[in-house]
Amino acid sequence: CLLYILQGQCMIFLGIVFFLTLHELAHCITAVFFGAKVNRIWFTPIGERAVIKGLENLSFLKRQIVFCCGPIVSFLLGIFFIVLGEGETILFFGSFNILLCCFNLLPFLPLDGGNIILHWVGKKYGILNTAGVLVKVSRGFGYFLILAGILQVILYPFNISLLVIGCYIVYSNKKEYLQITYQTYRALMREQRHMKLVQQVYTKRDVTLGELVGAMSFDTYFWYCSMIEGKVEWKSQKEVMELLLKKGAGGSVWG
Repeated sequence: CLLYILQGQCMIFLGIVFFLTLHELAHCITAVFFGAKVNRIWFTPIGERAVIKGLENLSFLKRQIVFCCGPIVSFLLGIFFIVLGEGETILFFGSFNILLCCFNLLPFLPLDGGNIILHWVGKKYGILNTAGVLVKVSRGFGYFLILAGILQVILYPFNISLLVIGCYIVYSNKKEYLQITYQTYRALMREQRHMKLVQQVYTKRDVTLGELVGAMSFDTYFWYCSMIEGKVEWKSQKEVMELLLKKGAGGSVWG
């Protein structure tokens, strides 16, 4: 974006900022409508990013709608400008919005597509289990962009966009798993105020707390059972989380 300022194309720069803001506002307005709160919004090398509090308390469908709203708004704006607009600048903004939509739907964190995959796959395999794999894949994508960015700088010395984006994705994913873990622990420890699907899970006696918590999701309340000395013992999701805080992820559930 800064290249447009250096080239004296301030209107292009302001337009890009405006459409990035509309993209992020679509997420924020939808989240607030569903009952979540927006803590803050800041600029990053991949656009604007909002911190939304209480997103994990929304239903699976509402979370997916929040994640999809930004790309949908960008896509509709892009189609509008391309189909109805005239002139080089209008067509540029149309193409930019389509590109913004497609880029954000890539299945890597912290992009919208990464969050869609995290919650979709995490519903079946657990949020933390999914996050552990997705963060590694996303960092790999970031390193790929860095390599592509180095080639880009060699061919076009003043264009460092891919290099900056790749570095940011690698950097952000170093903290992403910790942020997801904190969000997940907070959600799983909270008193349940809404109806949830209840799932009973039989576990082995030597299962660790980390293994159970890694497979938990926001949309199901778990009850665990195991055969201990000829008797069936039960533990609720809340009891498992309390044990986790005392013993750590490597602690025994039934010991």
